[in-house]
Amino acid sequence: AVVSTQSGHYGRGGGVRETTYELCYNAACYSLARGDLPAARAKLDKAEELCLKEFDDDEAEGKSELAPIQVLSGLCFQKTGSTKKALNLYNNILREKCADSQTLAVAANNIICINKDQNMFDSKKKLKIATGESVNKKLAAFQRNNIEFNSCLLSFHTNQLDQFKKRSEQLQQSGSPLAPLLLATAHLREKKPDLALKVLQKATSADKKGSSDPTLQLAVAELLKKVGLYLETAETLKSLRNVSSKPGGVSFITSLLQLSAGPSAAADYLDQALVALRGSEDYPSDLVTGWVLESARFRLSHNMPELAARTLESLLERQPTNVKALALLIRSVSLFDAPRAHEVALRLPAIDIPADINLEELEIGVGVTSGRGLRKVIKPEEEKINEANRKFETKEKKRKKRKGRLPQTLAQAGPDPERWVPRQERSYYRRRKRNRNEAIGKGSQGLSSLTNRAAEAALDMSEKPEESTAAPKQTIAPPVKQQGKPKAKPKKKGKGKW
Repeated sequence: AVVSTQSGHYGRGGGVRETTYELCYNAACYSLARGDLPAARAKLDKAEELCLKEFDDDEAEGKSELAPIQVLSGLCFQKTGSTKKALNLYNNILREKCADSQTLAVAANNIICINKDQNMFDSKKKLKIATGESVNKKLAAFQRNNIEFNSCLLSFHTNQLDQFKKRSEQLQQSGSPLAPLLLATAHLREKKPDLALKVLQKATSADKKGSSDPTLQLAVAELLKKVGLYLETAETLKSLRNVSSKPGGVSFITSLLQLSAGPSAAADYLDQALVALRGSEDYPSDLVTGWVLESARFRLSHNMPELAARTLESLLERQPTNVKALALLIRSVSLFDAPRAHEVALRLPAIDIPADINLEELEIGVGVTSGRGLRKVIKPEEEKINEANRKFETKEKKRKKRKGRLPQTLAQAGPDPERWVPRQERSYYRRRKRNRNEAIGKGSQGLSSLTNRAAEAALDMSEKPEESTAAPKQTIAPPVKQQGKPKAKPKKKGKGKW
């Protein structure tokens, strides 16, 4: 029952009696294969209760019969996202080793799926349990392919590319439909997208029947887009009916055609897609109308107003009261035939303006939301209140200007009369004395003959004229700023006698 349901052969399935734990288990397998997880969980719980009652005396036999039920319960938890509960069930079964080899292999493979690219060491240990020689003979073909596929992914995550290639080639020889994806992934890891594309294209061309699973073709489209071949990507997606018949797929293909073949090719494809959407019963009329309006906007934005007008006229023939379509038609026709646009504008319905709306107030604030241009409409009652408030507004007090105060020393002596004279030309200016010790050891140590004569002449008082007895002029010294008391030097601490 498990193998038949997992391989896709459901059979009739109805009317299964659930009197024993085996029958409950088979019914749970059927519900799980159909996707009814709550019903499968309920039947598995019932099967577990019946199994425990039947093997109440023999505990070892009861555990071995209960192991497949627990594995299927773990699968239900795993599909609903409760991975911790599923891991606990799987690990308990592997720890007790009371089940047969097939059940242990399935539990180990499910643990590898939960681990993914984490906990690699544990996944390698579980892989040895799932790939034993004695186990492979007892498993079904699809189970062996799934376990081998997971082993390929494990070698890929552990960066064992050579082993990954060998296993993926073995899978391809065994007829696995997803083996080309693994080989393409290996080429992409080696940064060889051209080889990956060849592998996938060869696999899709070899499938003459046309598989219902579009995984390979979607992978081909993704690689073509990554390489930059947008036109080939669009053609590949057109061949997929599940993609080209949906609004999201139509939008993506239109963007690809616009990039590769231009807006005219994209517009032609939009027309074809709209015809297909109108013919299908899966989409309501409102959605189809929205797509027609979007196609008209697309043509207007790419300078094709005549084609946009034709599209809108065909829509208005079926929906004459569509105001959005009529407004777009006026806009598109006005770009190439203004008189006709005026005629179409007369078809717009009249607007009933309520009596409580003041049109003048609406026109004042049109286009202005903030800033200086915004004019506020003030009613006459509000103006009277504002004028009354202005009379009682308090004026700001003016602050008196005070005369600037001079420093105390400057106020007594007055300003310096030579403050505008350069500092070197002032009467009380004295040059700074140079340090005598700076010139020691530099230049000649003796005096030259000229300097000796000049020194003797300066000392000879007989040759100098007599000094005048006139009293020297008294020069008024400039005011000197008061200086503070000199700071007392800190006394050095005397050293002790000892």
